[in-house]
Amino acid sequence: MSSNSIDNIDSDIFLSMSSSDDSFHSTSFLPLNVSLDSYFSDCLKTFNVIHINAQSIPAHFPDMLASFESRNLHAILVSESWLKTCLPSTSYSLPGFRLIRNDRVGRGGGGVAIYLRSYIPFSIVSSSAQPPLPDAAEHLLVEVLLSHTKILLGVFYCPPSVSNYFHSFETLLEKVVPLYSHSIIMGDFNTCLLKDDFRSKKLITAAESCSLSILPLAATHNSPGCTPSLLDLIMVSSTDFVFKHGQCPADAFSYHDLIFLCYTIRPPKSKSRIILQRNFGGIDKSRLCEDASRLDWTAVTDVDSIDQKVEVFNTLITQLYDTHAPVRPIKVKHLPAPWLSDDLKVSINRKNAAKYKYKVNNSENNRVKYCKLRNRCNTLCRDAQRRHIHKSVENCDTTKTWKFLESLGVGRSSNKNSINFDIDLLNQHFSTSDTIDSVNKVNTLRLLSSTSTPDFPPFNFVPFTECDVKKSITLIASNAVANFLMHGKMLR
Repeated sequence: MSSNSIDNIDSDIFLSMSSSDDSFHSTSFLPLNVSLDSYFSDCLKTFNVIHINAQSIPAHFPDMLASFESRNLHAILVSESWLKTCLPSTSYSLPGFRLIRNDRVGRGGGGVAIYLRSYIPFSIVSSSAQPPLPDAAEHLLVEVLLSHTKILLGVFYCPPSVSNYFHSFETLLEKVVPLYSHSIIMGDFNTCLLKDDFRSKKLITAAESCSLSILPLAATHNSPGCTPSLLDLIMVSSTDFVFKHGQCPADAFSYHDLIFLCYTIRPPKSKSRIILQRNFGGIDKSRLCEDASRLDWTAVTDVDSIDQKVEVFNTLITQLYDTHAPVRPIKVKHLPAPWLSDDLKVSINRKNAAKYKYKVNNSENNRVKYCKLRNRCNTLCRDAQRRHIHKSVENCDTTKTWKFLESLGVGRSSNKNSINFDIDLLNQHFSTSDTIDSVNKVNTLRLLSSTSTPDFPPFNFVPFTECDVKKSITLIASNAVANFLMHGKMLR
C-alpha cells in the first residue's frame, strides 16, 4: 500500500490559526506533526522511518521539536544536517531519541545523521570518510535490532558537485547488504529518476546489483520556478515487508518532501524510565516533628561503634519518612523543550503554511509574506530560548548553573582521557635511566633535599557544638541519595 500525497487526509484536523489575512493560509496545508500522526495511525506494529533533507538541523531545530512528536515514529534519517564537531549533540537532541552523527569536516554544509529511538539497540556499521572523498556520497549505516532481527538502516547524501558516486555506492552496499536479511536505505541522491539519462540508469543498476528495490514516489523536490524532480529515494531489500510508504511536503526544512516507510517488523516496546522518589511536598511538618520527638533516640548511643550508630540513626530516620514521605515510583517523561510553547508552535505553523503557499504560487506577494512570518518566528524562538536560559541560571547556585549549562553543551568536556601505566616502572625508569645526565641528577637530588618544609600551623582537634553540626548540615547543597535512600532533604 502506498500513499504519495496528503490530499486524502481530512483537512478538518488542520490546526486553526488566527491571522489578519484569513485568505493567506492554504486550506490544503497541514502541519507536519498532524500529517505524520495520520500516516502512522494504523502502523502501531511496524518499524516507521522517515527521511528529511534538513538543510541545517541547528537552523530548523524548533521545527524538528514541533514536527516529530509522534510516538509511532522510530527513526529520523537526515541529509544535510549541517552539524559541526564543535556543536554538542545535547543541544540538538529530540525527546526520546538518541542522535547518531557523521558531520562534514573541511567545508560547510552536508553531513548526515540518524535520530533513533533510545530503546532500540544499534551499532554503527559504516560512515563515510571526513573530509568527504571527491567521488563518494556521504553516508551513515547502522545495525538495529528489532524482534531479534538485525536490520541495516542507512542514510545517504550525494552533493550535486559529486558527479559519479555510483561505483563507491555499489561497492559499499555489495559489502554490507548481503550480511542482513533486511535493509532500509533512504537519502537525497541528487539523481532524478524521472529522467532517462546516464545518472538515473547507473543508480538503478547499482541498487539492483545489491538486490535493493527502489520504491515508487512522485517528484520529491519542488522548488519555486524549477522543474520538479525525484531526488529522495527509499530502497529496501524486501518489498513484501513494506506496509506503507509515501511522501509529504516538509516545507519547514527545505523544498524536499519528507519520505516515509512503514516496514512490517515489530519494534521493541518503549521502556519507561522509573525512579523511586519521596513525596516531600505532602509532608505535614508538625506531625513529622511530633513523631520524631517520640522516637527512642537512645538506641543510637546504646551501640559502641560509629558504623553501628550511623546504621541505627539511618534506620530511625528512614522509618520516620516511610510514614510521612513514602517512596513511590515516578515515571520520567521525555518532555519537549520547555521554551517551546503552544503560541510558538502556532507561529511555526503559520510560517510553514506561508512557505507552502509560496511554493505553490511563487508570486512576489507570497514571498514577502513568507519572509515576514519567517523572520518573526525566528525572532520569537530566539527570544524564548534566551528567556529560558536566563530564568534557568538566575538566582541559582553555581553547581546548578553549571549543570544546566552542561546540558546545553556549554563548559568543559566530560570526556576524560586517562593514561594507564605502572607508576613503579615510571619511577624505575627515571631512577636508573642513562639518558639523564648524572651531574644534573645529583644536583637535583641535592636541591630537593635542601628545600625547607613549609611551616604549617599544628593540627589539633577542637570541641564542636550542636550549632556547628546544624550549620554544617544546612550548608549541604547536594540532594544526592545515600544508603537507606537517605536524601539530603531528610536531614535538613
